[in-house]
Amino acid sequence: MAPNTTKPANVQHAPDVLSFFLPLAWVSLGAQRRLDGRECARCGSTAGLRPGGHAVTPTPDGGSLGWAVRVCQTCPPASATCDNAAAVAWVVAAGAVEDDVLTAWRWRRSVSVPTGRLWDVVRVTRSVGLTILSRLPQHVRAVGPVLEVPARETVEFLVPRGTAATWPGVRGVFCVGAGGASRLPSPGMSVTEGRRARCGRRWLTRLEPHRTPTTHGGGLLECLLTELPRR
Repeated sequence: MAPNTTKPANVQHAPDVLSFFLPLAWVSLGAQRRLDGRECARCGSTAGLRPGGHAVTPTPDGGSLGWAVRVCQTCPPASATCDNAAAVAWVVAAGAVEDDVLTAWRWRRSVSVPTGRLWDVVRVTRSVGLTILSRLPQHVRAVGPVLEVPARETVEFLVPRGTAATWPGVRGVFCVGAGGASRLPSPGMSVTEGRRARCGRRWLTRLEPHRTPTTHGGGLLECLLTELPRR
């Protein structure tokens, strides 16, 4: 008899907890089941669950909690992510110099990568960015690379190329396109790995440009316009 692969009704509303930096205050019942290992951390299935690595939720004191989650037979575990070689190829394709990338990442530094070729960047304050990140699953199917920049107290979302040209004026939100740049750390500098680049930058989402290279700009804007009036 084939296993029951029916997903619970909450699946479409619960995020992939291996890809999101979720404050505990925003964890829904669906997300909690994924964190507890009762459902697949990625899709919500309850069939054929196996160890899937660790998800992370931040604590109010600035620390973090690691959750031993499980995944189904068709979803990749936490270790199935963008490796260093693939990440180097990705940022070189965006316009960075390969030797600069290899040198910077070898010494845990961030490397300057032009915007406007493969992606644009939407920059918001850190508090807004973390809240938006927790709510994005309600507005978009998947979230691309998201970067925390402590020196500026901002969060940067990589969005499709050309977004900056049509981005409306929104107070406190900046969109950077062609002619700009962002400094990117290596894939291992992430909240999941518990590591930061020397400048403090780290990825808040799992770096998987081969799967989700950017976040949908319209969905991100919708989420921002929903959240900002509350502040």
